[in-house]
Amino acid sequence: MKFIIKESKFKETIIDNIDKNGLLDTLKLTNMSFTKLFSMIGMDFLTNKIMIQFIKDVVDKNGTFSVHDIGEDPIYYYKFGDGYREISYFGRKFVAVDVYNENNNLGNFHVMYESLDDDKLMEVFDFIMGAYENGKFNNI
Repeated sequence: MKFIIKESKFKETIIDNIDKNGLLDTLKLTNMSFTKLFSMIGMDFLTNKIMIQFIKDVVDKNGTFSVHDIGEDPIYYYKFGDGYREISYFGRKFVAVDVYNENNNLGNFHVMYESLDDDKLMEVFDFIMGAYENGKFNNI
């Protein structure tokens, strides 16, 4: 017997599930890609809170990791004078930003996910989502 779910009921159920269980579990439950799922419910429902929780859920299930652990390049963060900054590590509550002057690593600092500006948060979210959907995490 097949069940037909009205689009509005499906959308409501998915949004409720994201609110209760997070985006990561909802993606697993529906067996859909992020693009397909949000094409059905609309990008208006992708909030900073949902993106941050997704990133934290991935890190909690996979463990902390660097971009090199998953075979990716760092995420550009900021350029200054003859130096630059890039995101290279993902912790449970923060990203680590490496600081370079020419080719010398001058150290790093942490930025809480909640403190990233909207554009940088979206970039980090897209990076983690791409790695997740490409099977780069073994424990998820």
